[in-house]
Amino acid sequence: MAGGLLEYSGLVTKTKAMRARLLEADDYAVVSEYESVTDFIAFLREQPAYAPVFERHGEVAHRGQAEAVIRDSLYMDYCKLYRFSGVQPRSALQFVFSRYQVNVIKNCLQSAMEGNGRELTLSGGFFERHADFDLRAVMAACSVQELIQAVAGTEYEALLRELETETGQNYADYAFALDIYYYKKIWKEIAKVSDKETRQILEQIFGTEIDWQNLMWMYRAKRFYSMGEADMKKHRIPVSYRLKPAETNRLLETESAEQFVEFVRQTAYFRGKQAVLEPEDELTWERVMIRTYEKICKKHPMSVAPVLRYLYEKEHEIDRLTTALEGIRPGSCRWREPRFRKSLRYIRLCSRPQ
Repeated sequence: MAGGLLEYSGLVTKTKAMRARLLEADDYAVVSEYESVTDFIAFLREQPAYAPVFERHGEVAHRGQAEAVIRDSLYMDYCKLYRFSGVQPRSALQFVFSRYQVNVIKNCLQSAMEGNGRELTLSGGFFERHADFDLRAVMAACSVQELIQAVAGTEYEALLRELETETGQNYADYAFALDIYYYKKIWKEIAKVSDKETRQILEQIFGTEIDWQNLMWMYRAKRFYSMGEADMKKHRIPVSYRLKPAETNRLLETESAEQFVEFVRQTAYFRGKQAVLEPEDELTWERVMIRTYEKICKKHPMSVAPVLRYLYEKEHEIDRLTTALEGIRPGSCRWREPRFRKSLRYIRLCSRPQ
């Protein structure tokens, strides 16, 4: 514990101060009622967590710019925590940075497949210094070929080239492959972490996340796509944490989404508990992750756990803000449309635990 106090006391204190600036449920209710992007931006400019990033970027007028600035606030927070960290916390934070890199590639890939470059902001040069690829070249890519060239010489090149040679590949196929690659990679790297406490924390956090990525995917494959077992296995992350291989096989073999849910309730995540699985809005998954973080942070208060929890909550806050921003269409009442009604429910129900 003494080592943890010396290594993490200042970092955990800084993280608590940053976490206090996360938005509350009432704030989401407010932003969900805005009918103009201007009002949305004005609201965020007044929030302590977002005022600095909007000030740094100056004039922000349209939706694309606002989304980029909001996302940049996550990277800025990561930079602050990384620079404030010692050697051990930094090694754990690298797992998060690897995900940010994959997310940037996925976002730019989606735009490249549409023939457009991506409007992403840069966090004070941090990505340029630490990313494995030329970020500006990735952002400017207007085709899959250009993006592959931008990541030439990196670990992502071979994966993207292999996918490019396969016929009929769409964005979802690339996104699945990148996510699977990321989780397989970090799971192997977590096993090499020398500090036992940190390794156990990382295993619990990322292992739970991987299990639930697989659960959500299998449910959707059955509920919405009527996908066969072979295709489901192709898109499943080949890692198990609390889900036993026999349980996974049983879930894959279920004949309906309803039967799948019943079997999920018999797994370690719900056994003996009253549970309602609602994967469509991802509330069940988020609540499982929040409970996981709460338990770990209570058991290991002076560790990397509170830092990872904050970055998780911040990432989801940005997802909710982006969802609210997408719903703003002056005079169109888009929040009355089914897709946005569900998003509005998601925004209002999701808020950080007190």
